[in-house]
Amino acid sequence: MNRRRSQGMKVFILFLFCLSLAESKKYTNYHLLKVVPQTDTGLAQLKSLDKNNPQEVDFWIAPSKVNQSAECLMSPTLYHEIENGAKNKGIEVTVLSDNIEKTIEKEKPNSVLYSEKAVTNTYAPIEKIVELIKGYAEQYSHVSLKHYGKSYEHRNLYAIKFSVGPGRQTIIVEAGMHSREWIAIASTLKVIESFATRRNVNREVTELLESYDWLFVPVTNPDGYHMTHTEDRMWRKNMRPHTRRCTGTDLNRNFDALWGGEGASADPCHPTFRGANVFSEPESRHLSKLVRSTRDKIAFFSVHAYSQLILTPYGCQRKKPADSNHLTYIAKQAKNAIYRETGKNFTVGTPPDILYPATGGAYDWAKMKMKVKYAYAFELRPDPSSSLGFIMPESEIEPSYRELFVALKAFAENFEK
Repeated sequence: MNRRRSQGMKVFILFLFCLSLAESKKYTNYHLLKVVPQTDTGLAQLKSLDKNNPQEVDFWIAPSKVNQSAECLMSPTLYHEIENGAKNKGIEVTVLSDNIEKTIEKEKPNSVLYSEKAVTNTYAPIEKIVELIKGYAEQYSHVSLKHYGKSYEHRNLYAIKFSVGPGRQTIIVEAGMHSREWIAIASTLKVIESFATRRNVNREVTELLESYDWLFVPVTNPDGYHMTHTEDRMWRKNMRPHTRRCTGTDLNRNFDALWGGEGASADPCHPTFRGANVFSEPESRHLSKLVRSTRDKIAFFSVHAYSQLILTPYGCQRKKPADSNHLTYIAKQAKNAIYRETGKNFTVGTPPDILYPATGGAYDWAKMKMKVKYAYAFELRPDPSSSLGFIMPESEIEPSYRELFVALKAFAENFEK
């Protein structure tokens, strides 16, 4: 009887999973493109495409400089409109994928087997992640769970804290602000797994826990993350509706760090929509309160993907903080640690120097307004020359976790207390 009930439940779960797929947005024949503006005219054309076609083109790496590559996902309709004229307008186009839906299908985890696989070895849904961190808090004495608010769709917002005793400064790590960056969430979750289960088992983990308290937010944007699993794999923003056609705010443009300036859009339909005002969104507002309420915070990290970067402050302006050289030096120690671990090269620098300016970001806010001494953002694997972008096979979770772990370790070992 129990076996029949179990089999029936699996069939029911499979039915719901298939039903969600039937209603999901498809990216059949969408092109993933690497585009290089070779002239000022070409750069202007790409920026115009980005600004005026948010429903047809999604820049994964925004255009910013002549001869610097950008990457975008483009609808087949728009691609056929521009493919022949791009070269004449000073734009070099390389097709990385002519049907991104095929890549999405290969990445997709098998939901029926979630209960039979380790959650940290797959791209688990938000419910399984919450279940996992709750279990850690119940099982281990050095682990506690903090419920710090609710999302727009009324999901609970959770942080998980590791502390082996009083008197330690706190390192804060948040991930999943951009919901489609699955590798960032999965890599952070595996760090959480190590901190929960390997104390007094692994020397490196034990030393990190003895040195600092650690506060992790594994999924800052649970509504958007749920959306990526059920309806639209490429969803980036939260889920607050703004108009009949446009939903969502880019949470990483909603913080009080020169909010509303360069690199953030005033268009509610655009992927980088900044929100109606600073901290207009419950997810960013509650995270800011969590950070404010955390005593003796020495560091703040935002974990994103992709491009293999370690970003130093500031992203919102070209002016650098007074301790920029020191911050950069430590970031390079983390870069070297990653290379020793996996052979992957990460680039260190500020967003305006190596990417593009972006106002309203969380790690800038932590440094500028919260006076957190060490504030950084990661852009995890893959590198920009890859044809994968945000869509990474599950086999990439383990090495990406190792890169994040050794980087955090290198930072922690080099902080001035």
